[in-house]
Parts: sequence; structure tokens; C-alpha cells
Amino acid sequence: MRKILLVEPAYKNKYPPMGLMKISTYHKMLGDDVTFVKGIDAVLAMKAWDRIYITTLFTFDFDITVDTINHYKMYADDLDSIFVGGIMSSLMPEKVMAATGLHKKNILIGLFTDTSVVGDDNDINVDLLPLDYDLLEQISYKYPAGDNYFAYTSRGCPNHCKFCAVPILEPQFTVTNNIVQQIEKINQKYGPKQNLLMLDNNILNAPNLSEIIDSLCQAGFYRGAKYENPGDYNIVLMRYHNGDRGAFLDKRLQDYLISFKKRIKSESTLETYLQIVIDAEDAKDYAQYMLDHEAQLRPIIEKYRSKATSNRYIDFNQGVDGRRINDDTMAQLARLAIRPLRIAFDDIAYEKIYVNAVHTAFNHGIKELSNYILFNFNDYPEDLYKRLEINIKLNVELGIQIFSFPMRFAPINRTDRSYVGKHWKRKYLQAISAILHVTKGVVAAGSDFFYKAFGKDENEYREILAMPRDMIMYRSHYEETGETNEWRELYHSLTAEQKEALVDFVSLSNEEIKEKPSPKGLESIIPFYLLKFRPSAKVKEKRDRVSENDAYAFIADSIEIE
Repeated sequence: MRKILLVEPAYKNKYPPMGLMKISTYHKMLGDDVTFVKGIDAVLAMKAWDRIYITTLFTFDFDITVDTINHYKMYADDLDSIFVGGIMSSLMPEKVMAATGLHKKNILIGLFTDTSVVGDDNDINVDLLPLDYDLLEQISYKYPAGDNYFAYTSRGCPNHCKFCAVPILEPQFTVTNNIVQQIEKINQKYGPKQNLLMLDNNILNAPNLSEIIDSLCQAGFYRGAKYENPGDYNIVLMRYHNGDRGAFLDKRLQDYLISFKKRIKSESTLETYLQIVIDAEDAKDYAQYMLDHEAQLRPIIEKYRSKATSNRYIDFNQGVDGRRINDDTMAQLARLAIRPLRIAFDDIAYEKIYVNAVHTAFNHGIKELSNYILFNFNDYPEDLYKRLEINIKLNVELGIQIFSFPMRFAPINRTDRSYVGKHWKRKYLQAISAILHVTKGVVAAGSDFFYKAFGKDENEYREILAMPRDMIMYRSHYEETGETNEWRELYHSLTAEQKEALVDFVSLSNEEIKEKPSPKGLESIIPFYLLKFRPSAKVKEKRDRVSENDAYAFIADSIEIE
């Protein structure tokens, strides 16, 4: 039995490391002992490992990822036992090798389909293996989207957009429609999950779309699908019956049973229940004790556990290609419990196509939509405003809800996020960031909020882009103090050339602004860009609690009454 260490750097991420979860399944199939760690663990690093896998994510996480690789590499007896894979290492293997001293054979580029690259002699395609959800129990970090089905029915995309990494990571478009089997394996091993996140890069390019939709419906994600949570008792007992054992399973069941006692209304039943639960604490084998007492405990659990159902949803999380949306393809998608339908709107040139796609979705009964809006690529700042406003107008026209997610472009060969598009300024990007900071990156459906946050028209939008960052984020505070009006009067007194010079100057860092003399004619307005508002503890706490669904209400509060 080999000892395998799986490492994810300590960056923040919404989704669990699916590559490592498949590698865990692979090694457990071979009878190996697998340990997972997030970040740098000095104690674990010094232990003897037969093999170490380190995943990578975004290129702008380069520094923290390289530090993690170098830390674990330092304790390896043999560099041949270390393998680095994932998005960043696939996009820039040469930079990773230069920064870590690793060799080409240490870098796993693209999908892990051939185990010979790590020295194993078998024909297992690791990329097709189910995820090991138990891996996540080994760390304290909680992934916001961790408790979902994750699956795909196709790989790759034929569009080969210049801003996208998919052509490098998944160069060939292939269909792998085994979704029913994927979900059945998860159900049998870990119990059912409510929602399904599909990771297809361009599902509508699949030639067998109707067959894929049939399979997704068969898997339980048809339109109107409901989900009944079986509860941790049923899930853990199922796993005990399957031979699974683990302290995390025992702890999960113990926590459930402690909480469950509040549901029991009968005193005599409660007495029987508590006697079983209390005696379990002294059992040498907790799992076997629970199996032995299942006949007594299960009827009580079934009588009092919640049988309420919830809506089930499927989310094509990578977005759907609006150019491929028509009545035929939308009729297929509309058979599913989609929420939301994500449609990319990467270029204002696609306005007509995008609007038609939204209307087609609406005509097929889909009213909750979301979209990704790329900016800072080849677009102009006004293009972002126009695309966001198009969604606002569609919301009003159709009575629907479109939540927009502006996505700032950063070249996939860069290790930071400092890139400024040819039609953008650093100050403009900072202004967009300030608006989105409070909303957690979402632009919600409300028109009142949109026109307040981004401006009532493109002229006011341009003014907001030039406004000091804190004045954007804490609009009402500075309006009440009168400082916003003071800034606005000074700004409107400037010539077009001076406004351009102002934006260029305040695109510098605060340290540079303090050190350099203000451009001629801008001496009075520059100090406004050094203002620093200190939000109250109450405001900070509220902002930390806000979720994606609450973002609209919170930013409205921030702008109107903070």
C-alpha cells in the first residue's frame, strides 16, 4: 500500500479540487492510503510519501501555488514522486518549471487520461472516474459549492475564443454521455445530492443533445423535479452497510442524532431513542453498534424525519452559447430543471443574438437567467454599460430576472491581474471593481439600483468611472457630507484634456500619487482620491454575511443609506 499526499494551495475557491478528487478515487481503487491537505502543512510535508500530487488553479494564484510546490518539494526524497497538474500548470508549464526546479515529466498537462505519465502500468482513465467526496472531510475548509453533483457530458469547445483557456486544456470536443452512471455511482457511494452543476464548456455543440437531455431527465433533473433529503441517518447507515467506516462518518451520525432528538414528541419513544444513543458512546465499534440497533432506531427516524421536498436544479455553470440557441435547442434545455440558464454575452457585437436567445428562453418558460459579461478584452468601457443595461431592459420588458456577472479579462499567460485592456484605464477597472465589491460580483435585476450604481446614462457612467473609489463604494456618505458635490463641480470644470490627464494620474498607485506632483490644473481635485472611509463594524459584518442572492438588497442599502 502506497502513501499518497494530495495538495491544494491555500487560495480561496468556490469549487472543490475535482482533479484531486478523481485521483483520490484512482489510488483508493489501487488500495493506496490517501491524505488530502489544503495549503502548507509542515508536519505532513516531513512524512514519507510515495507520491505527491499538487493541483493548480488560476494563473494569478502563481505565487502562492509556487510557494506550495517548493515547500513540499523540499521534503521529497525523489522529485520523480511529485506531480503538478491543473489549469495553471497546463497553461504555463515552462514558468512553473523555472520557478520550482521541476522537470517536464513532473507536470501533468491537460486531462489525466493516461496513468503511464505517473509511472503506473494500467489502462485506467482517471478523468472518467467518479469524485471522492470523502476527501473533503479531511480538511476544515468549506467549499461554497461543495455539496453538489459535479459532472459533464462533453469536453472541449469548437469556438477557440482568443480569451479562453479551454482550447489548451481540452483541445478536442468530445461527448462522454455517461451522466446516469456518474450520478448512480455517487448515490450508491455517498448518498443523493440535491443539485447538479454541469461543467460542459459548450453543451449545445453536442450532436446528440436530445439523448443527453434524456439522460439528465432520467438522472432526476427533469423540469419540476423534486428532492427529498434522506437525512444523515439514512446516508450513514447506507454507507455502513456498504462496508464504509471512518471517524468522520461516526461524527456525522452522532451530530445528527443529537439534533434529531428535538423532533421526537412521544416521551416513551424519546426514552428508547436516548437509551440507544447514549449507550452508543461506550461502544467499541460505533458503526457496528448502529447496525445492530437499526431495527429499533430506524422506525423512530422515519416517523419523525422531515419528508418535505425541495426543488431540484441543474446549472450549466460554464454558460450556454447564445449563437446556438434556437427553438429546437431551447425546447430540449427547457425539459430540464435549469436554474439559472447562463448565457454568455462577451461582446456588444452579439447584442442581437443575445437578445434573441433571451426571448427564445422566455418563450420556452425559462424566466431565471444569468450571464457572464467579459470586459477589459477588446471592448470599450461603454460596451460594458450597454450590455448590463440591455439586461435591465429585458428584465422590465419580459418580467424576468437576469443576474449579470461581469468577468474581467486577464491574459492566460500572465501571473497577475494587472492587465489593462487597450481601450481601458486602470482607474476605470478600479471603479468597476468598487461597484462590484459590495455585490460579490453580481449585478442584480433591479433597474433602480443599476442606474444609481452605474449611472443614469453613459455620460454619468463615465463620470462614475472617474470618481474616487471610496465615493463610489460609500455613495450616500459622501453625498451627505457634500464632498461628492465638491468633487463633481471640480470635475465638470475640467477640460476634456484635463479629465484625460486626471484619469491617467489617478490610475497610479496611492503611493505614486502622494509622491508625484499633481498635474497642472488638477491640484484641487487630486486630494479627493486619497479619501479613506472607515465603515462601521455593523456594515462590515453585514457585508461579510451577504450571499449571492442577497447581493442586490445589500448594495442598494450601501449606496442609498450607508
